[in-house]
Amino acid sequence: MSTTSTPARVPQIMKLWPLMLPLLLFLPGVAGFPYPGSGAPYSDLAVSHYPNAVFLTRTIIADHQIPLWSPTILSGYPFAANPLAGLWYPFGWPALIFPLPLGFNLVVMLHLLWGGVGMYRLLRVQGLEHSAALLGGLAFEALPKLFAHFGAGHLTLLYAVPWTPWLLLAQSEHTAGRWKRLRQPGVVLAVIFLADVRWAAYAGLLWLAWALAYSQRGWLTRLLDAAKQIGLAALLGAVLALPLWEYIQLSTRAALQPEDVFTFSLEPAQLLGLIFPAFNGDHESMLYTGALVIGLAVLAVLWRETRRSARFWVWAFLLTLLYSLGENIPGLIFLARLPGFSLLRVPPRALFLVGMALVVLAAYTLDHLLRVQPEGRPVFWARLVLAGLAGFGLVLAAAVWLVTGAFPGNFLWGGVGLLIVTFWVEARFSNWLLPRAWLAMAFVLLVVDLGVMDASLVDFRSKADVLAEGAAVADVISSGDGFRVYSPSYSIPQQTAAYYGLELADGVDPMQLETYAAYMEIATGVPRAGYSVTLPPFAGEEGDPATANRAYLPDACLLGQLNVAYVAAEYGLDVDGLELLDQFGETRLYANDYVLPRAYVSTQDGSSAAAEIVSRTPNQITLLATGPGRLVLAEIDYPGWGGTVDGQKTEIVLVEDLLRGVDLEAGMHTVEFRFRPLRVYLGLASSILTLLALLIVPRLRKAKGAV
Repeated sequence: MSTTSTPARVPQIMKLWPLMLPLLLFLPGVAGFPYPGSGAPYSDLAVSHYPNAVFLTRTIIADHQIPLWSPTILSGYPFAANPLAGLWYPFGWPALIFPLPLGFNLVVMLHLLWGGVGMYRLLRVQGLEHSAALLGGLAFEALPKLFAHFGAGHLTLLYAVPWTPWLLLAQSEHTAGRWKRLRQPGVVLAVIFLADVRWAAYAGLLWLAWALAYSQRGWLTRLLDAAKQIGLAALLGAVLALPLWEYIQLSTRAALQPEDVFTFSLEPAQLLGLIFPAFNGDHESMLYTGALVIGLAVLAVLWRETRRSARFWVWAFLLTLLYSLGENIPGLIFLARLPGFSLLRVPPRALFLVGMALVVLAAYTLDHLLRVQPEGRPVFWARLVLAGLAGFGLVLAAAVWLVTGAFPGNFLWGGVGLLIVTFWVEARFSNWLLPRAWLAMAFVLLVVDLGVMDASLVDFRSKADVLAEGAAVADVISSGDGFRVYSPSYSIPQQTAAYYGLELADGVDPMQLETYAAYMEIATGVPRAGYSVTLPPFAGEEGDPATANRAYLPDACLLGQLNVAYVAAEYGLDVDGLELLDQFGETRLYANDYVLPRAYVSTQDGSSAAAEIVSRTPNQITLLATGPGRLVLAEIDYPGWGGTVDGQKTEIVLVEDLLRGVDLEAGMHTVEFRFRPLRVYLGLASSILTLLALLIVPRLRKAKGAV
């Protein structure tokens, strides 16, 4: 790099300062947990990501190893195969350096900024002027859907979605420049996959369509190039893909039905969200992109110059919006039976692409307005369309007010916003404002509109308040060791259990082993009806955990076989073997009289004796046990777990079709269980070798050529 290039970059970087504005919304609560602005009681950041991060950091510090197995929830699961573990996404690791959840929030802020810069660069590569590209980057970074999912705690989506413009950018730039091997679409797609498997499917389809539509090569060459990049992504992402595929086959996810896949499909009435903001609205159905963005995006099809460039994004908008409607579109249910699609739930996740398409279309329109002075019939149609949208919003707001008597704040906001955009566009047509003032007004409209909207979607709560949930019960039983806790009413939230170091037999996770779910259906008494992300289910995903399972009684004996020593419930449990110890508010704490040790030796005469756990880490358990008999370890069996007796490899036998056991001869024995998942090791080797090849092979070729 020449000495003159660095100073030349500084002014260009400084021109991107507006992209810092959306990050200001984080400052009031940057050290707290984000929750939906509607006051919802749950956030995935607290329920899933915080416990996983706490477990990961504690294991690294205390055991000096990377945990491949986790005993924290569901009586144990393959941590290395779980996409929510965050184990294989390197750009999420810096969050662990800081106190949590501060670290999460800081890393999310960097990802949003990264997404804004990526959108800016993508639009610049497409030939747009700086101001139009900057507005596009700002609008993408501040998408209400991004902030709504942040409020819901969907950390991995906030990591993955901002990489999407960089994926398309890589398709345009990967053949030139330094580090070109790392700027290939396959590399970026692998990064997205490691961040969030679900979003990799949507981003991958968008990139594939982009690559096929804009390549100048023949169709066969386009397909071969795309296949090469998909292969590269598969090799780099193998560290997660290989163990995940095995996990999926053994999980309840493999049995998803079409109605499970299309859950939370967008309702047709919710399409009004394109124009009217849903303050404190649901993250899945969030459509609003701002009055300025929707107004400019509509105009993109009016001018011939923008219509040609906009064609791809119009189709992207229409197809992803159609897919988001899911079960409400007759015949679309067939997609839920296709390989790949059959594993993707919640079609409205595709609405991120709807927002992205509208942002790009709006940027195209602004670029056109900046370059030329519009005139003729397109100006007439632009005035008519914008005035019609604004009038529709205002009339609808008045109608709602008259019919219901309630003040329609969101309808009024949308209508007034479109009215302001109409006058703003008219100012350009009629030259009422100087260009600089007119452009500045566009940024003010966007920042105010999306700033108010985004602020309503996130409610930061202090760490102390979040960890106080269920803390009274957790504090009482945390002094013990070597037992599990079960709650039919989610009385001890996962974040609190993680903080106090408790292991749960229940749990919230989209990946659950089928054998364990079947066992727990009998042990808990709670019937399964379709797919559920919670175990036990709570009468559908809308059920209230505090009361949903009141009618179902657990089996203390079956829970005891899982080493469940305590049961916490928000209601009374008249169950043989459960003894009420104490009550904390509405939460009742029961001791399980039928609890079995974590490890014991069962003999043929029916007696049993506890085995001594000498050492225990997530990946290895060492015990001392006296035979003859069968050593039973109340830990879930899973491919990759192996056992030795006195240093000799032995066969693991299934107990209750679920737990690990080994047969012992007479005498004292040292028994060791180790988790060595072959697919994780093969995937890790594939990812590392592929990355090294990308970095080293070009240098070796260059050195060989120099010789």
